[in-house]
Amino acid sequence: MVSMPDARLEAILATLGIQEWKRTERQYVAILQSLERFEPGTIHEIERSNGEIILGGTLRGTDRTDWYALAYDRNEWDFDEARMRARQALERYRSAHHVTAS
Repeated sequence: MVSMPDARLEAILATLGIQEWKRTERQYVAILQSLERFEPGTIHEIERSNGEIILGGTLRGTDRTDWYALAYDRNEWDFDEARMRARQALERYRSAHHVTAS
C-alpha cells in the first residue's frame, strides 16, 4: 500500500472529534470520522473496556488502523455520561498520538 503523506495524516488526526451521535436499541454511538476515510469492510471492534467499545478500521491508502466510533451500553450509561466518557476517550487518544485539540 502507498503511505499517506505525514501532513495529510496529521490533518486527519487533528480533526478527530465527535461528528455525530447515533442511538441504537442498546448503545449510544459517537461517530468520530467519516466512514469514507476507511478501507471498505475494515471496521471492527479494536478495544473494549468498562462499558466502552472502540471501533476502528484501516485508513484508506495506508496500513494504519484508526478509531472510527465509540459505543456505550445504554444499560450502563445515560447519554450525559456517555458524552463525558467519549470526551475523555478523545483526550486519551490525542494524548497518545500527541495531537492538540483544534
